[in-house]
Formats: sequence, structure tokens, C-alpha cells
Amino acid sequence: MKQFKRMFGKDAAVAWMLIAPNVIWIAVFTLFAIFYSFYLSFTEVDLFANQFTLVGLDNYTQSFADPVFTKSIVNTTVFTIFTVAFSMGIAIVVAVLLNSKIKGRKLMRAAFFLPSILPIIAVAQVWIWIYEPSYGLLNYFLEEIGIGDPSHPFQWLVSPDTAMLSVIIFSIWKSFGYNMVIYLAALQGVSRSLYEAAEIDGANAVQKFFRITIPGLRPATFFILITSISGSFQTFGEIYALTNGGPMNQTNMIAYYIYQFAFEFFKIGRASAVSVLLFILLFAITIWQWNSYQKKED
Repeated sequence: MKQFKRMFGKDAAVAWMLIAPNVIWIAVFTLFAIFYSFYLSFTEVDLFANQFTLVGLDNYTQSFADPVFTKSIVNTTVFTIFTVAFSMGIAIVVAVLLNSKIKGRKLMRAAFFLPSILPIIAVAQVWIWIYEPSYGLLNYFLEEIGIGDPSHPFQWLVSPDTAMLSVIIFSIWKSFGYNMVIYLAALQGVSRSLYEAAEIDGANAVQKFFRITIPGLRPATFFILITSISGSFQTFGEIYALTNGGPMNQTNMIAYYIYQFAFEFFKIGRASAVSVLLFILLFAITIWQWNSYQKKED
């Protein structure tokens, strides 16, 4: 009873008024959207006639039978593994370097962080120019160091062999600055006395990095890992801006697959079914990561 009064009594009225906008936003645009998508996944929707026909598990079975859906899962998994691994690896190294007393570190911090807050469509246009086969900066640089043939330049975004690599490179560049800032903040919590004690014991820079820095950043690494995997599985802007899922579905990922069925093919039920599958997958991955982290902490 006391707990009820504490949460819903007169003293809590101001608190509820302050958080009400966020509660309403989450209730309408998150919780309601999740449950409504779940309902739509069992229906066939005719938007023009405003008809909803229950079809059971048909949308799910059709999705699993679709080779493009399978391809999108494989593409998303490959993209996530490489993007998350390299983004976190680069971020932690850069964070450690910029946490030391070097000239211009504030400017470099801002420069590395800037891509993560820039509009993705705007920076994608710059990278489209960089990847351009005939006059792009990347092919020009490679030709200058003796890689590639000017008569047959690399077709970065239109070749099945390089399209996914191009998207991964762009995504790493776009995301590692945010991870770097998280690691920089976490480094402030690692006690300097540990490094001083390690120096007295004769530890070198590499030993201090792996024995003190990495373990000290474990909570930040766990946070970045969960958010990065979740974000990578929902990647849409990069694909929409750079490749439109091509060539030959080599860069088609789950979020873009959902977009295609919802807004290009107008198959809302099918799109909702894949959305539910994506939600279940991310939920399972998050629970698995949390349990693994808790076991390590224990």
C-alpha cells in the first residue's frame, strides 16, 4: 500500500506530469506499434480497399520460402559482424590515443565524432562520389599507388564483389566516432593508480592495454556491443542511399527488405511478419548477451 501511494499519491503527481509526454510517446509509437504490427503479420492488407483479411501464418511461411529473405538475413549477419567488430576495434584504439596528452586532441575528437551526427543521406552523396569508378577519389588514390587498372576501374557500388565491402567501409566510418566518445567517457573511470602500479611492476604499453584498459572498459563494451548489433540489424539509410539493395540483392538487408514490401510492393502483412521476426531475433540476441555478461561479471 505504501509503495502504491509513493508511486501514485499526491507527491508523485508532479513527477508523472513531467514524464507523461515520454510515456505517451512510448505507448503510442512503440508499444502500440509493436502489438499492431504483430496483428498485421497475420493479415493480408488491401490499403486501397481498406480491407484486412486474416491469413494465419501465410506471411511467415512465404517469408521463409523467399530466397531474397534468406539472402537478406545472411547479408545482415555479415554486415553486422564486420561493421561492429571493426567499428569497436578502431574506436577503442582511437579513444586510448586521444585520451593521452597529444597536440590537437580536442580537434581530432570532434573530427572523428562529426560523421556520426551528420545526416546520412548527405554524407552518402559524398561517398558515392568517392566510390565513382571514373573520377572517384578512391580509385584515383589506388591507381596512384599502383593498384587497379585505369581502363577497368573498380565498380565499387555496382559490382557484386565490392558492393557489400563498400557499404561496410562507409558504415564503419559513420559509426566508430560515436563508439569512440563512449570509450573516452569510460576511460575516465579507469583508475590511474592501476597504471602506475603496472609501471612499477615493469608492464609495457601493450600489457597495460590488455590487462588494465580492456577489462576496465567492459561495461562500456557491453553497452556498445548491444546497441551496435541492434543498430546494424536495423540498417536502412546506408542501403537506401548507396545501393538500393543491389546489385542482385548483394546488399539487401532485413530493414530494407521490410521497406520494399511495405512501401514498394504494398504488402503490409508480409512486411509486418518480417518486422516481428526481426524483433524476436534482436530480443533473443540481447537476452543472450545480457546473460553472457552477467556470467562474466559473476
